[in-house]
This record gives sequence, C-alpha cells and structure tokens, in this order.
Amino acid sequence: MSYRTLLQNINMALLLLACSACAPVPEKPLSSGLVRINLDADVGNEVRAYRVDGELTPSIRFGDLTPGTHSLQVRYHFEVPGGSATGGLLEGNYRTCILEITYDGFIAGNQYLLKAERRGWRPAAWLYDQQTQEKVATAKEVRCGPGV
Repeated sequence: MSYRTLLQNINMALLLLACSACAPVPEKPLSSGLVRINLDADVGNEVRAYRVDGELTPSIRFGDLTPGTHSLQVRYHFEVPGGSATGGLLEGNYRTCILEITYDGFIAGNQYLLKAERRGWRPAAWLYDQQTQEKVATAKEVRCGPGV
C-alpha cells in the first residue's frame, strides 16, 4: 500500500467519523405506560423544554411522562420583524418567551406534539395529539424579554 493510498484511507475514515457525529440520535421506543411530548417550531426558530410540573428539565427535550395531568413550559426563541437594532441589514432581531400548557388528558402510549410559532412580536403554541392530529390545548404566554 502506498503512502498516498494510506493517507486517502485515513482521510476517508476521519470524514466518516465526523459525519457520524452529526447524525441524529434515534429515540428509544415509547413504553406503553408513558407519554411522549415532541417539540416543533417554525423554520429558523427554536423551542426547548423548560419545566415539567414546575421542575426544571435537565434536557432540551421533555422526558417521557406518566399519563394524567401535566403542566409543560417551553422556552421559545424566535426572530421578530423589523431587523436589527444596530442597523445591520442581514442581522435579525430575536425574542425569547416562556410558554405554558396545562393538559389533563395525557393518555399512556400516546405521543403529543407541542408546536410553537410567532405571530409578529407575540409567540403562540398548541399541543396536538399526534395520533388524531387534534389540537388538545393552547399555550399561554408566561413572560418574554431579555434574560428569559
């Protein structure tokens, strides 16, 4: 094996290793006795888990929950119209808000989707049952602003 071939093989192995780090981690199957909450935001914005029943979440996603009643809070970071305060044409103006949904009908074995969107300067979010695609709850805005 020539030095050049060896170098190409090493480069290919490093490239494959780097690309595998970018692949999403598959979620474990949902236990039939638990509930899963998936998060979604409109393009260019992000929604992250914040609190479950008043307790801070250790991750950007909600862990699988027991059925019944839960209060979910998310942190929604979104771009607002109007451009940058510094006058840059390509810079966006961003806002962060805490949104809360309380729902008492979580059913074991089901998955739900918490979808957040911006409405101008205001955030909006809904909880959907992913099996029926039915909207089951609407979020209320807790607070918005810097440091949120």
